[in-house]
Amino acid sequence: MTTQRTQPSNDDPVVAPTDITGPRVSDKVGREALGLLLLSFGVLGGLGALGALHWTAGLSAALIGLCISGVLVRRNSTPRWQQDAGAITAFAGYAGLSAVLFYLLPPLGWLAISALVAAVGLWLSSAEGA
Repeated sequence: MTTQRTQPSNDDPVVAPTDITGPRVSDKVGREALGLLLLSFGVLGGLGALGALHWTAGLSAALIGLCISGVLVRRNSTPRWQQDAGAITAFAGYAGLSAVLFYLLPPLGWLAISALVAAVGLWLSSAEGA
């Protein structure tokens, strides 16, 4: 004699286990979206505060951030077009920063150019041959 069950149990093969396609995924997406929004406002506030001190301080910080993001995109991506986009972004940031430094004080601009040449020379001398 079998007993009747009104509620399916967890070991019943007909009942599928609960997956994470319900409200938990939307909570995670919402949390990530809110985090990115707060990050954006925080960076914008920091750049605005630096720009209030002096316009070159805010612009320099933005260009340094652009250069760093380009380097990180280039290092952490495998498709060739993403690596190219990262290299272009890093170059644009560094070129803009060099222009700001030339505007402020020409020896600082030449120092930035010399640092770039030294970094490229170091990279070429330490790279393994193909």
